[in-house]
Amino acid sequence: MLRIKVFVFNPVRENTYLLYDRTKEAVIIDCGACIGNEKKQLSDFIHEQGLTLKHVLNTHLHFDHVLGNKFLYETYGLKPEYHLADEAMPGLKDGIVDFESFTCKYDAVFAEQYIEDKGLISFGDSCLEALSTPGHSPGSLSFYSEKDACVFTGDALFRFGIGRTDLWGGNYEELIQSIKNKLFALPGNTVVYPGHAEASTIGEEKTHNPYLKRI
Repeated sequence: MLRIKVFVFNPVRENTYLLYDRTKEAVIIDCGACIGNEKKQLSDFIHEQGLTLKHVLNTHLHFDHVLGNKFLYETYGLKPEYHLADEAMPGLKDGIVDFESFTCKYDAVFAEQYIEDKGLISFGDSCLEALSTPGHSPGSLSFYSEKDACVFTGDALFRFGIGRTDLWGGNYEELIQSIKNKLFALPGNTVVYPGHAEASTIGEEKTHNPYLKRI
């Protein structure tokens, strides 16, 4: 059985997910830990639970989802894994963020291996399948566990909302098709863990999401 610990990090209140099972092997999805006490909170939990971190995954490479990647690399020796298409994002290699009222600089860490659609990420007794869900960004991925009936959608799909498409590489029609063809193809009881705010289910989103009722 997959255990899911949710941390809410950085000024954008991004959801960082730590997944592990009875074997104590773990993965992190979208580490947004930005300042010292956030990094300590995360590392303390990993230590207290006796976890072995196996993968650092990114649904996409917007700054709020990658701020903790350097910390994880320096602490656990793991580089992030993500879709190659997002590496073309302007400013990424410079690690400069100037986003609305939030400004910071960070050191980007780049992948040594990339994740493609339908790629499998294994740890312990668990396995995640990568689903290509572009639209919010060209390389956006969602991570699905069929066994545990949950999907981590990054900023593609939120509770009663969808990701913005006015940033670099965003495409509204592409995002709608990603949700329709990939996410809404999952069973209705699949729990949706988004990049921000609270969880929902695929069934709830099909029925109540005002952006998606007609698809």
